[in-house]
Amino acid sequence: MTDEEVKNRILEKAAVEISPHTQEVLNKPLAHPDGIDEADRVFLRTLVEKIEKSEIKLFQPGSLLNHPAYDKLDEQAQGKADIDAFNLLSAIRDIYRLWQTGERETYQIENLVHRIRLTKERLEAAGGDIYVI
Repeated sequence: MTDEEVKNRILEKAAVEISPHTQEVLNKPLAHPDGIDEADRVFLRTLVEKIEKSEIKLFQPGSLLNHPAYDKLDEQAQGKADIDAFNLLSAIRDIYRLWQTGERETYQIENLVHRIRLTKERLEAAGGDIYVI
């Protein structure tokens, strides 16, 4: 069998129709039977409250910065904090999208929240309390 024939067979198999119900089930994040860890639950609740009160703006990385602490950093540290704020905010948007769809006790949201909480703690251990989350 030639490479082209193998490619065509793969494409034929990929073209199989999936019912809308099956697709919906496949797209739904897996529920976490034990729920989210308490520290992550508190962090998630705080995060959502700050978003809903517009203290954190989902498309403004500067809204994550705690300016009294951030302003004391040197220029290089501020640049790093800016990049980290951009990356944190990207993950926060993912969390909030899941929250809005009602996906609150899933492995996916737990992993995202846990990762952001630990990243924030690691970054602040070096630079101080530079984020509002």
